[in-house]
Amino acid sequence: MSRSTVTEKLLGTIRRLQSGRDGASLVMVALAAPLIIGSLALAIDTGAWYMEKRRTQQMADAATVAGVRVIKSGGSATAARQVALNDAKRNGYVEAASHSFTLDSPAVTGPYAGQPNTVEVTISRPLPRFFSPVAATASARSVAYKPAILGKNLEVAMMLDVSGSMRYDTELPGITKLKAMQDAAKALIDTVVQDQQTPYTSRVALVPYSSAVNVGTGTIGSVTLFKKVTNLTIPTTTSGYGQNATTIQWSSVVERTGSAQYTDDLPEANKYLGDFYGYRSWGISTNQPSAASTIQSLSTSRDTLKATIDGLSAAGSTAGHLGAAWSWYLLSPKWASLWTGGSTPNSYGTGTYKAVVILSDFDMNTYYRGSDSSTTQTRKLCDAMRTAGIVVYTVGYNIPANNTRADGLWKDCAYDETKRYSANTVSELLAAFRAIAQATLNGALNDDIRLGE
Repeated sequence: MSRSTVTEKLLGTIRRLQSGRDGASLVMVALAAPLIIGSLALAIDTGAWYMEKRRTQQMADAATVAGVRVIKSGGSATAARQVALNDAKRNGYVEAASHSFTLDSPAVTGPYAGQPNTVEVTISRPLPRFFSPVAATASARSVAYKPAILGKNLEVAMMLDVSGSMRYDTELPGITKLKAMQDAAKALIDTVVQDQQTPYTSRVALVPYSSAVNVGTGTIGSVTLFKKVTNLTIPTTTSGYGQNATTIQWSSVVERTGSAQYTDDLPEANKYLGDFYGYRSWGISTNQPSAASTIQSLSTSRDTLKATIDGLSAAGSTAGHLGAAWSWYLLSPKWASLWTGGSTPNSYGTGTYKAVVILSDFDMNTYYRGSDSSTTQTRKLCDAMRTAGIVVYTVGYNIPANNTRADGLWKDCAYDETKRYSANTVSELLAAFRAIAQATLNGALNDDIRLGE
């Protein structure tokens, strides 16, 4: 109601009172007019303020929900603020000197303070005044959060570079690249693997790789996994003499060729993987079997996964395409018959979020079979995994500035710039793995977003 309309109504009331025939009416007019005018003015301003405060709260609520959508997708607080501000504007907020808009993620006050996947928005704006001489302000605070409840299964395979260059020191005295990677990988496990494994599971698999990938000497029924994937018996050699003699079982494998090279087809006739032992003449002797160097299929045991990571050692060259291929095989439902018990991968589709995390300097320099280089093979495998529905994250660790081939592979494998991370320091590597861990967890969380207190 405009001020002119209110004034006309008040004047009409006064005229009706003036039409009275006795002097008492005039006295009543004189006495009542200020009271009537004041009451109506107060009612109008109070009603308007109430409506504006409700609008302000709606602005804040809309902003927090928009902000949480960004945060849960791995976006920064800066990006969340811009999206939230835009939503507030769509609900009537105006940027001006007398207005304020703040966003914090995580929330800083209330019962959700400090919790991940929370956004707190506070909006303040002046209230309109029709008659009141006193300036008033409407303030609203809103907190929105995404419950940390899995809405689908989560499967993450970590492809960990254990080539010889990982023995080198980082910028921190006494901390090698391998140690930095181990700490970062364990931090990812702590975030991804949930305490509650029902009704949805959250599992991690590990693929250490250097010159080859070691599948170990474990059996499936009465047949070794090595036999299943190569159709060969594990080669055995003896090192040393007499009581000091040591038997080595060469259970490491290399790539396959032919039509199955860039697929997750089961290994069978014309699709078997190659045997690493046959390439020892190259002087390559890394990835000899040990409990520490073998692949680890999908597991819900943080202790088992961390023990495998703690036992890793670094040696050899970088056959990254082998790590990429086995990361896929460990997540592929086509390979379900090769993984037993709780290691069996779920089907592709909306019920499971599958992700591969590739850590490397991306200088892939070793391959064995076929005409495609390790770089080309890795790129093709990354493309094929994404086509199958697997999300690929890359962590480029100390990629040389002048190595355009490595830089290109790092970018191409993740494809989406929000899925690739660069790290040159220990703290950056840890931050990258933590961000990826949260991003993968967000991908499997229930899509519900709620307003908090």
